[in-house]
Parts: sequence; C-alpha cells; structure tokens
Amino acid sequence: MKNMILWVFSAVMLTFSGCQQPIDYEKERQAIIDVINLETQAYVDRDMETVFSTHVHDSLNMRLTAGTDDYVFIEGWDAHAKHLAGDETEDDLGPNVHIQVEKSNYRMKIYPNSAFVVCDQTWTSAYDDDTTEIKSIQVRFLEKIEGEWKISFVSFIGTSGYKQHIEPEELED
Repeated sequence: MKNMILWVFSAVMLTFSGCQQPIDYEKERQAIIDVINLETQAYVDRDMETVFSTHVHDSLNMRLTAGTDDYVFIEGWDAHAKHLAGDETEDDLGPNVHIQVEKSNYRMKIYPNSAFVVCDQTWTSAYDDDTTEIKSIQVRFLEKIEGEWKISFVSFIGTSGYKQHIEPEELED
C-alpha cells in the first residue's frame, strides 16, 4: 500500500511538473525589444505617460547611469519618475534637437517572469550643424507582470570619451 501511494504521488508530481509551458524565446525576445524601444522612443518624444507605462512602479525600481565624468544612482519609482520627467532633461530633448537612437547587439537571459538584457546603443543628437554621438552599453532587468514586460532596472554605461577600449580577446594574451 505504501508503494502504491508513493507511486501515485510520484506520477501526479511528474504530471504537474510537465505541464509548465515552455518559454517561446523568440516571442519573448521580440516583446522585450519592443518594450525597450517603446520606452526609448517615448522618452525622446517626451511622452512620459508611455515611458511610465513601461516601468515597474515599486521601491526597488532602479537606475544607474555612468560616464567618463559623472554617475547617477536612483532608487525607487517615485525618484526615477521625477528624474525622467525632470527639467534637467528639457535642454537635451528640446523641439529643435533631432535625436536618433539605435540599439544593437542584444544579449538576453530570459526566464518565465524576468529577463536580463544587455545591448549597445548609439544616441545621435543634432542641433543646427552641431551633431553629437554618444555610445553606451545598456543593461536592463525586466519583470513580466500580468503578461507584460516592464522595466525594473536600467543602467546606461557611457562608452564614448574613454581614451582606450580593449577588446575581450586582447585580454587573453
């Protein structure tokens, strides 16, 4: 009798563990890229309602930006939202500034309800005859909430302005 109960219990556990839907990586990858691109374009367009809709609104939402001369660390959705919509960004996103953002080289680790994403970004802004190009590496952590991907962590690491760049294969010598 004990063996029968153990066998039935094992069969039930195997049945339920096998019912979990496998992750459709290509579908999830595209959905994640779409959310990241939506957030970026909405930010350029100063559409804060759309930007805010792409983020997790909790106390653990974080942003870390770093460049050659400065860094900013923000913790909590309220502080992050204030930073995104703040007056200090108005000069960078004025109506006379033409901005183009290109993301490439996506690398992702996708789980059922979270994803870790790294990509390269080139931000080009033009004002009259003055053009500025800023290259960076973006690191993001997303959570799947009620079936939708939301950004929980953003890191912008500026790679422009450094005197030297070492390729990983150069470190192996």
